Amino acid sequence: MKEIYWNQAATMLVVEELNKGEVKRLDEMPGEFIQRMDAAVADIRPVAYEKLCDEFGHGPKHAYARVFQFSACNFSVQDGRPDIDDDFTIITERVPCPVRHKCNLPYCTFESQLSKREIEIVKLFAQGFNENSIADQLFISPATVHNHITNIYKKLGLTGSDHPDRLLVSFAYNNKLIK
Repeated sequence: MKEIYWNQAATMLVVEELNKGEVKRLDEMPGEFIQRMDAAVADIRPVAYEKLCDEFGHGPKHAYARVFQFSACNFSVQDGRPDIDDDFTIITERVPCPVRHKCNLPYCTFESQLSKREIEIVKLFAQGFNENSIADQLFISPATVHNHITNIYKKLGLTGSDHPDRLLVSFAYNNKLIK
C-alpha cells in the first residue's frame, strides 16, 4: 500500500510505503514501479492517459512524465490512506486543485472538476465581469450564467460560505486561471 503526495515545500512528489513507513522521491522509484503505474493509469483512465500521451509522449521512455503528471493531478494530499494498493489498483483522491498549482497549462486538460465553459466563466468573473456582462461576452443568457456559477460554487464547495464570490476569485488566482 503506497501513498503519493507533495513534500512540505511542494517541490517534489514522494511515495510512502504505508506498511513500512519508507519514503522515497517519485524519481527514485524503480523503473518497474513507474511502468506498472503507467499501465494502471492506461487501464483505469484511458481518456486521461491519451491526453497524457499527447502532452508528454507515447512509449516507455515517457512513462515517468505521464506518471508524475497523473500523480500530481490525482493524489498530492498526505492523508495516511493508500493511493495504490499492492495490485496497482489506483485510488484517486478528490483534491481542491486537480494539479495542485503546478500546471503550466491555462487549465487542467486531464481531469478537472469544472467544465471548459465553467472555467471560462470563472476567468471572466474573477476579472470583474458581472453575470450580465459574462452573458454578453459568451453569447448566452444571464440565467444560464447564473446556473453555471451556482454549479461552480457547488463543485468547489463554496456553498454556505459568507463570501463565495471572494473565494471564487481566490480559486481563479490560485489555479492560475488569471494573473
